[in-house]
Amino acid sequence: MSGTIQIPANEILRKYIDSQTCVLAIRRAELPPILKAEVEQFIERNVLPDCGRVPPNCLKAFMVWTAQKMGLTRLVPYIKGLFKSDVGFKGYFLDSGKLFHVNALNNQRQLP
Repeated sequence: MSGTIQIPANEILRKYIDSQTCVLAIRRAELPPILKAEVEQFIERNVLPDCGRVPPNCLKAFMVWTAQKMGLTRLVPYIKGLFKSDVGFKGYFLDSGKLFHVNALNNQRQLP
C-alpha cells in the first residue's frame, strides 16, 4: 500500500475553477439569479480538461449573449467590466463545441 489519497478528478478541477478570477468575479457580482444560473451551467459544460479552467473570453461572450437574450441589455456594459478579457476571441466563442460569432453590435448567431 502506497499511502496515497485518491482524490476524484472532479474535485481537483473544481478547485481550479473556484479560484479562477473570472469565475470569482461572476459569483461576487450583483447579477440576476437566472443569469447567474445560466452562467454556472456554461462554466460546468466548458471547463477545459487539460487545465481545469473555463476560457474567460468565451465566458464573457456567453454572458453578453445570454443577457441580450433575456432582455437584460442594460447589463451588458456591467458584464463587460466584470473581469479583464475580450468578448469572445477574434469575433467567436465556443459553447459545448459549437462555434458562435460575435458581431460588432454584440448580437451573436450560431454558425451552421
